[in-house]
Amino acid sequence: MNPNDPLLLFVYGTLKRGKKNHYALANAHYLNESCTSPDYLLVDLGPYPGMVEKPLEGFSVQGELFEIPYDLLVELDKIEDAPLLFNLEPITLADGSKAFAYLYKQSIASAKILSEGVWLS
Repeated sequence: MNPNDPLLLFVYGTLKRGKKNHYALANAHYLNESCTSPDYLLVDLGPYPGMVEKPLEGFSVQGELFEIPYDLLVELDKIEDAPLLFNLEPITLADGSKAFAYLYKQSIASAKILSEGVWLS
């Protein structure tokens, strides 16, 4: 990642427009609604969702795509409690292009899987 280049960020939970942590992306450039390739699971963790990579077992997760300045990652890492709970990682979108997303790093054994790929809370 080049710190001078904007970063494509896929968001699927509290950073989405209208959700409680979207304030952090208020000055970011919203691109469009998007979805991942069917290689991810979305789980309900109560106050927020988590997305994990699960090739051959996953679903397409729905979210939003933003272009953000690299220096915004410091604030987003704090919101996402990275790298303890979430970690910023490259993902594949449904059209085959790449973006970054915060993937959940803890166990999902007791979490409810959202097979429709949408978190509504």
